[in-house]
Amino acid sequence: MLLIATISGCDDSISSPNGGASGTPTQNDLTQGQQIGNAVSGNQSFGNASSGAGFGSPQDTGQFGAAAFTSDSLAKIDTDGDPSEQGYDQTWNAQTSGQIDGQPVDSADYAYVVMSQGQMAASGAQIGDWALVTNNETGQSMWARVEDVGPPGGTGEISEACATGVGIQFQRNSNTVGNPSVTVQVYSGTKSISGGGN
Repeated sequence: MLLIATISGCDDSISSPNGGASGTPTQNDLTQGQQIGNAVSGNQSFGNASSGAGFGSPQDTGQFGAAAFTSDSLAKIDTDGDPSEQGYDQTWNAQTSGQIDGQPVDSADYAYVVMSQGQMAASGAQIGDWALVTNNETGQSMWARVEDVGPPGGTGEISEACATGVGIQFQRNSNTVGNPSVTVQVYSGTKSISGGGN
C-alpha cells in the first residue's frame, strides 16, 4: 500500500518569514509550524489554537444537568473576532456577541459555538454558557462556550480554535476540508462555572 500525503498552503508573500531576517523564523512562524505539525500528526491541542488564554474546561461539570440544546450537523467555521481573517471570510465580522475584557472573542484563540436567538430562547442558553463539541468522525471533543449569535436555524458553527481542538481542518476562507460533522451540546445556566486547565 502506497500512502502519499500532501500538505499545501498559500502564502501570497514572497518575502522572508514574518519579521525575521532571510531564513530566520520568528516565534510566530515556529508556533504556526508546530500547529500544522500537530494537525497533520493528529496531536491536537485541547486548549486553544493560537497560544491565547482559551477557556479551558469547566471546573465542575457535576453542576451540569442534561444538555438544553443538542445539534448534529455539518461543521461550519466562524472566524468572527479574529482580525487576521478580515478580507478572507465573506461573512467575517470584527465583533462577537460575547466579549472578554470589553473586546470581541477571537475565534483563533477561544473555543466557542454560535447559536441563533431562537435556539437560545428555546433552550434557555445565554452567552457564556458551556458547550461540549464533538467531531462525529474522530470522536475528539472539547469544551467551548456560547459566544456568538448567528442566523436563524444555523447549527454546527464553531470557532477556529474549537475546530482545531476537535481535529477539523479548514481553509483561510473558513471552508472546511471535506464535510466534517459535529455534535454540539449546550448546557444552559452554566456561564458562571469557571474554566480551568485543559
